[in-house]
Amino acid sequence: MARYTLLVLGVLLVWLSHTWGGPSESVEDFDRLRADGERSAGKVVEIREREVTHRRRRGRTWTETVHCPVVAYRARVDGVATRQRFVEYDACDGWAVGDEVTVLWDPAAPYEAHLDDDTVRDALAGDERSFRLGQWLGYGLVVVTVPVILLGWWRRIQRSRSSAPTGG
Repeated sequence: MARYTLLVLGVLLVWLSHTWGGPSESVEDFDRLRADGERSAGKVVEIREREVTHRRRRGRTWTETVHCPVVAYRARVDGVATRQRFVEYDACDGWAVGDEVTVLWDPAAPYEAHLDDDTVRDALAGDERSFRLGQWLGYGLVVVTVPVILLGWWRRIQRSRSSAPTGG
């Protein structure tokens, strides 16, 4: 029974790390955006408060309030100038309404944007490390428990075959 619990736990860890544990973007995506994306002038138009919970080893957690910039910029999509807005969750604090910034955005998806700032890149790299830890732990549990479960089933089948009455 414990092996099934470990299997379920492994699958849940993998699923949760994809759902909540990690960023939708990676540092590689950010670097690609820096190399191939468009740049536009932007302006911080609002500051939004956000509660962030941090976890440390041994189960310690703490929550802090961060202030994330809402950035407005113009993007030219299919030859048409559009106004776009986004919240930069990867580089909160240190911004004020009216700050002028550079925005990186994807021409194929102008809503995918980031501030062109090294703090954004560093945050994505840090998130990616924690994301991968949970993901690999989950994969490890699945890889270890699946063979154990299959071996248990095979032994059970062998016992039932050996104890089955033979026709006479």
